[in-house]
Amino acid sequence: MSCYRQQAQLDVPLAAVWELVGNVERHAEWWPRVIDVHCDGLEEGCSYRQVYKSPMGVIETEVSVERLDDCHELLLRCLDTGTYTRWLVTEAQGGTFIDAEFGLDPQKPGARVFDLVAGRRYFRHWLEQSIESLRRAAREGVAV
Repeated sequence: MSCYRQQAQLDVPLAAVWELVGNVERHAEWWPRVIDVHCDGLEEGCSYRQVYKSPMGVIETEVSVERLDDCHELLLRCLDTGTYTRWLVTEAQGGTFIDAEFGLDPQKPGARVFDLVAGRRYFRHWLEQSIESLRRAAREGVAV
């Protein structure tokens, strides 16, 4: 099982960051690889449909909300691939501190091979892009 974790300080209020992270229907606005999200109601334990770009092409998946702590934590797991993303956010120094982890708990042989060959590198790159895109979107949202 590979994973990558990164921390970052965003000079944007927590509420602006959480509006983007905690609202899954806004993920396509900023989160690299997410194309579309359909969620009928967000709560811990629910699942929703997501379309995203993967190394295997465009895929529609079911995502489970494993942890949702308003304005603090969001843990999502793709039920089809075993990919998970965890976002912890907290107010710090007038902005928002992020502690994020992306990884894979492979369930199928193809996913295990991908994990062994490219998992950590893939998740590092995706997480770095995600934090930068989140930073940019949150700043733009505050400026409006």
